[in-house]
Amino acid sequence: MAPFRLELIRRRRIGDPGLGLNEPSGLTLNADGTGLYTVSDDTKAVFCMDLHGHVLINESFFVSVEDLEGIAISADGDQLLAVQEETNSLITIDIATRRELHRRPLAAMHNYATIAKHFPETPNNKGLEGITVNTRNRHVFVVKEGQPGLLIELDAGCSTILSARLLTKANGFTHPTVGPDKLDFSGLSYDSHRDTLWIASDKGKCLFHYDWNGDAVLQRLDLVISDDTKPKRIRKAEGLAVDPVQGKVYVVSDRDACLYVFKLHDQ
Repeated sequence: MAPFRLELIRRRRIGDPGLGLNEPSGLTLNADGTGLYTVSDDTKAVFCMDLHGHVLINESFFVSVEDLEGIAISADGDQLLAVQEETNSLITIDIATRRELHRRPLAAMHNYATIAKHFPETPNNKGLEGITVNTRNRHVFVVKEGQPGLLIELDAGCSTILSARLLTKANGFTHPTVGPDKLDFSGLSYDSHRDTLWIASDKGKCLFHYDWNGDAVLQRLDLVISDDTKPKRIRKAEGLAVDPVQGKVYVVSDRDACLYVFKLHDQ
């Protein structure tokens, strides 16, 4: 697969203390790719934005749970799936009624015993951070932030753990300046054109393009947002949405409360 290059084409501050959008920590495109959903881990709400980062008040809504770290849209576009880091749970929200339908901790799913050793009884604040949906088979992927980084595949109903893989040097998750013990994983987005996954790293300030079927990183791309002599990179990139149709990559920064839009170029 040919390598890619990211070109920053737009940035916008989306933080709004009045709305409670202070720490955007998840991102997903809506069903038709005309808007974005994000969550702020300190506010019980789902925020809807246009592709330029303007919050759409009438399409945003409150929910009954906080500490949401990642968000994804279901394959049929009718539901939103979110992850709560503190409890390592998946929350399913009906978009039309804005009601919470299910809340399922990983620990309550079938086959949890296969990954239980990676989730200590005393939480280390390195729980679930990202979520996305494989639109080809409707399987759901969630990613554990670190200690260790872990990618978990669930069935479409989010009731069974199908498989899991550690994200390590063995399958290509390395960084020139961040050691393996510090490298973390924060955002997740499925690429329907290439049947691959894009994974953001907060500390690495980069994206990993990963082939699940081949269990290999295809490329690491730095999230560069400045053309200065010493390029600046996005701080705390915690939300990621890839639009393979338009060749766009959307990233939100938790620390700076900004939306960054990149053009994805084939080299």
